[in-house]
Amino acid sequence: MKKITIIFFLFTLFFLRHVLADFSGTAWEFKSAILGSGMNVSDFVVLDLPTELFSHVNPDLSDLRVVNADGEVPYVAAIERESTNTASVPARMYNLSSRAGETTEFILDLGSGGTLHSSVTIETPSENFRRIVEVQGSDDEAIWRTLNSRGQIFDYTVKDIKPVAVRDTTVSYPEAAYRYLLVRIFDQGEKPLTVRGAAVWRSVSVTARELSYAPTLEISENQEDRATEVILDLGVSGVPHRRGRISTQNSNFSRFVSVYDSNDKKEWRLLRNNYFFVIQTPKFAGSQLDFSYPESNKRYLKLAIANGDDRPIAISGATLFGTVRRILFLYEPGREYHLYFGNKDARRPQYDIEKISQYVDVTTLARVSAGPIEKNSDYVPPEEKKLPLAERSPYILPTVLGIIIAMLAFLLVRLFTKNNDNPLSLP
Repeated sequence: MKKITIIFFLFTLFFLRHVLADFSGTAWEFKSAILGSGMNVSDFVVLDLPTELFSHVNPDLSDLRVVNADGEVPYVAAIERESTNTASVPARMYNLSSRAGETTEFILDLGSGGTLHSSVTIETPSENFRRIVEVQGSDDEAIWRTLNSRGQIFDYTVKDIKPVAVRDTTVSYPEAAYRYLLVRIFDQGEKPLTVRGAAVWRSVSVTARELSYAPTLEISENQEDRATEVILDLGVSGVPHRRGRISTQNSNFSRFVSVYDSNDKKEWRLLRNNYFFVIQTPKFAGSQLDFSYPESNKRYLKLAIANGDDRPIAISGATLFGTVRRILFLYEPGREYHLYFGNKDARRPQYDIEKISQYVDVTTLARVSAGPIEKNSDYVPPEEKKLPLAERSPYILPTVLGIIIAMLAFLLVRLFTKNNDNPLSLP
């Protein structure tokens, strides 16, 4: 019995060693040397994945491997994200009033001084407006200090077969501790907004690091839809991006825009609707040329800018932005490390480090970098899978079926003829 147990234990070790270590250098097409940080002690390090890597790696990074002489090195991949902690600050609104055609204003009492806050959201059911908003702060309602003199709020609503609503009624300002806030909305000849309330917030944000990209532009006019179509080409697919900004010298326009993505410029997927405007008038001066959408890794982005009966606006440039991808792994000085990628059939690895990484302070770690991408000399292309005979020669199956049907028909005819030549006689 003891002998059987030892044999079973050795077999289990052998089995796990070969099942868990699925890395084989012949299956990965590309590699990149990891350039060390000059550390003298073993510790976790962070590697920001270079942009050029994304056109060779699977979109979900499932084929990414960190390898040294011993084989796979466990790592955890992460997207650098904003860290935002938003808390509501109780506030009582009073003295809501308006001066026809000039301003609508109200005061917010936060209850006590010393409470930190950094933005106010105006609650209004009004639609299709643009307003400049001034926010002031005070501790005694006698001396007021300006926190934001040129905040802007807007709403763009279309109630049609395909209804659209885009709005932003939040005004931010530098973190303050005033007890009272005076919010003044400049109507400047427009109908006053219907103000139902206001909410005060405190937001503490750590902005994620972003990479910027300068896509090439292809601009055309869609006469049927009366829209300008701007196709932004990143050059390769796989690069993650999530927001953008256009450049134009035009002013005094207000346009609805739809954002699509694609890898072939044929099949387009709607990502989000946005709203562009540049207004320069005595009543209102403001602009909105940024747009955001759910993260995409497609090569092409299309902006469909609705012109209606107005002339198209001239787009002079555009920039796209994406958050940094990074990996975390344990680095040992004096050892060579490589990134391997380019294996469409690779499964996503699962390492213990995914659970451990939450206890590691990434901000204090050393950073390493990736060298140029190069072909893996050990790579062996997979054998091309042969299609079934019926798929390689699509005419074979119909031909065989035709022959069978013909033979069955022939047999039926012969049987029918034979029965006619030898009819059964009745008694």
